[in-house]
Amino acid sequence: MIDLKAVNHTNRELELMVSGAKPLAMFYAFISELPDEGFIPEDSFAPYVQEGRFIREEIVIEGLDHLPQLGKNAPIKYVFFAMTQEAWRIPAMILLKRSFRNSSYKWNETLERMESALLGYTDEEIDAWCKARFTAA
Repeated sequence: MIDLKAVNHTNRELELMVSGAKPLAMFYAFISELPDEGFIPEDSFAPYVQEGRFIREEIVIEGLDHLPQLGKNAPIKYVFFAMTQEAWRIPAMILLKRSFRNSSYKWNETLERMESALLGYTDEEIDAWCKARFTAA
């Protein structure tokens, strides 16, 4: 049994990327909430981007009107940091995010598995996470 709290990358992205254990980090927030280092830790990642160890890219996705649970229909800024040798993950994640935005579908297990794999979770971790998230109680 996997301890999902123990394997979660949240708030450990930089540490895991510096150690080589995480290939891609993704941060996002409503534009109105930025800049805020708590949402998107630009300053923390900047030295690694400047030295060429990581690359950085951002996109803004306009209003997510098919996600009323967010309570807002406002643009969201996504910032991605990838280890240089794993740079391919950024356009793959952007494709996933834009494709979802342009669809009428709800977020689902297939999309969650793709996102989790791009972020560097193992198959075993993804299976445990999806079982917890998508299995009816």
